[in-house]
Amino acid sequence: MQSRAMKKIEINKKLSLVSEDKIDEVTDFIEFILSKSKIQNRRPVRLRGVWKNKGFEKIKDMEAELKEIKKKR
Repeated sequence: MQSRAMKKIEINKKLSLVSEDKIDEVTDFIEFILSKSKIQNRRPVRLRGVWKNKGFEKIKDMEAELKEIKKKR
């Protein structure tokens, strides 16, 4: 089995043989493959509960709290 580095070298050798008029097709194909792999690797980020038990539960009126902090400055 070939290593990843060896496969890349082989691909580069083959790319040097691709004619000028086909380079755009190769680029499009590579971009297509990359876009597919990015979608598969994405995982949704869940933020539910990220601020739980951080002290914000105690603040009932956020605006009043901010005004108070500004006065103290």
